[in-house]
Amino acid sequence: MAGKDLKDLKTRIQQIRLVAMDVDGVLTEGRLMYTADQQEICCFNIKDGMGLTLARHAGLKIVIISGRESEVVARRAKDLQFSAVYQGVINKLGPFLQLQSKYNLTKEQMCYIGDDINDLPIFQEAGLAVAVADAVEEVKLLAHYVTKLPGGGGAVREIIDKILHLQGLYQEAIKFFR
Repeated sequence: MAGKDLKDLKTRIQQIRLVAMDVDGVLTEGRLMYTADQQEICCFNIKDGMGLTLARHAGLKIVIISGRESEVVARRAKDLQFSAVYQGVINKLGPFLQLQSKYNLTKEQMCYIGDDINDLPIFQEAGLAVAVADAVEEVKLLAHYVTKLPGGGGAVREIIDKILHLQGLYQEAIKFFR
C-alpha cells in the first residue's frame, strides 16, 4: 500500500466508533449446513468472537446487518452482546443510516465489513469499508481495506485489532481478561 493510502487508512481507522458487519461470508465462512431435522448449523470463529468482545470493552458499538434471518445468528449476537442486530434485511443501507442517527455518528465514524454485492450500498457510505479476503471482486474494489484472512477465518478479528491498536485502545480492552 502506498504511503498516502496508508496514511488515509490510518486516519479512517482512528475515527471508528461503530463496527457493523454482514454474517454469512464475514462472521462465517459462507456455507450453510442443515441437519436432517431442518436445524441450521453455523460455525463462528472464536478469534472473531474475542475480537468483538475486545471491541465492546473498548467502547465500540458492534452491529450485525444480515440479509438472512437466523436463530443461530441471534444467539451468537446475544452471547457477544452486540449493540444492535438487523436480520432479514434486503436493503442494508437503511439500518446502517438508522444506526448513524441512533448513535449520533458521522459516516466517518462507521465501519462496515462485507463480502458480497448486497453490501455495496453501505460500502459507498461507510467511513471505513472492509472486504474480507474472499469477498467478490466488486466488493474488494470499493473497499478501503481488504483483510488478509477470509470470512469466518479471523477477518473480523484482524480489522478489530487494527482499529484498537491504532486508536490506542487495545491494552485497555485486554485488561478485562487480566
